[in-house]
Amino acid sequence: MKTVVAAAAIAALCCAACKRDEAPKPAPVVMRVERASAATVTRRYVASGPRLSGTLQPQQSASILAQTAGTVVSVSGAEGQRVERGTLLARIADETASDALRSSRVAVQSAQTAVAVAQRDYERAQRLAGAGALPKRDIDVGRAQVASAEAQLGAARAQLAAAQERSGNQNVVASVSGIISEKRVSAGDVVAPGTPLFTIVDLATLQLEANVPADAIAQVNPGTLVELQVRGYPDQTFPGTITRISPSVDPATGQVRVYVAMPNQGQRLVGGLFAEGSVRTVTRLGLVIPIEALDESANAPTVVRVRNGVTERVTVQLGIRNDAEGFVEIVSGLAEGDVVLTGPARTITPGTRVNVS
Repeated sequence: MKTVVAAAAIAALCCAACKRDEAPKPAPVVMRVERASAATVTRRYVASGPRLSGTLQPQQSASILAQTAGTVVSVSGAEGQRVERGTLLARIADETASDALRSSRVAVQSAQTAVAVAQRDYERAQRLAGAGALPKRDIDVGRAQVASAEAQLGAARAQLAAAQERSGNQNVVASVSGIISEKRVSAGDVVAPGTPLFTIVDLATLQLEANVPADAIAQVNPGTLVELQVRGYPDQTFPGTITRISPSVDPATGQVRVYVAMPNQGQRLVGGLFAEGSVRTVTRLGLVIPIEALDESANAPTVVRVRNGVTERVTVQLGIRNDAEGFVEIVSGLAEGDVVLTGPARTITPGTRVNVS
């Protein structure tokens, strides 16, 4: 019995010595991944359609031209100024028009006097002819003289109206409401009829002229919505609507020109800004991930998902792709809330422990 106990004690001591000699097992290696190299599967609206790009321009503008010749005596309009229709912008001195106006007023007064005299003579001839003191033919003569005087009065009044209109053209007024984008005249300038003086634009609605491939024209119709991104506003999208479509294809480019109207709320945007976006031909709510998370080098697209701190390669089925926003819809293979690696991080070997920080 003592021999057995001693043997057991010796064995226990040997085992303890062996454990002391064993090296500790190393902790598993965990690769650190920056949060910027990972994305979460989210549910959102995603749209797809032909791409558009071009320069925004005011949908409505008006060129104010000189209607009369003369010297500009005053200018009250300035670039960037908001004006309403009928606002006085400048005055042009036209002595010829002023002289014509005065002469026309005198001619009207003379014609009115002639009508009054002819009317009195006609009435006198009627009384005398009724009393037998004049032959009746004198009544016809008096009637003709009244008609002639009234015709001359009408002609004089027409000349006065034309002179007043010409004189009124000395006042240059805004023909539309908007903002003065160009002022091409200064006090002291001598202008002729047709000389450009001002340009007024209405920034309430901007217009984008863009081209779409002819093979995508079936996806574009008047009233179709468009999402636009404008240079200078990188984190915002602006809605627009297709208003017109060219009836012909450009034979040189194989594209069709379309016109997009974009409301400019608050008139924050100005003409000349570059805009690009896509026609919203298909829009639906779905799961999306950044396109940079996809690996499309194999037959089927895959992503690297992080589950329980370990990477795994997952085959996914794609839906709508929106290159403008950099998102793609995931029809199957992922669930909302899954974390996938993007960019260079998606090359990490499946089965690697990672810590997304």
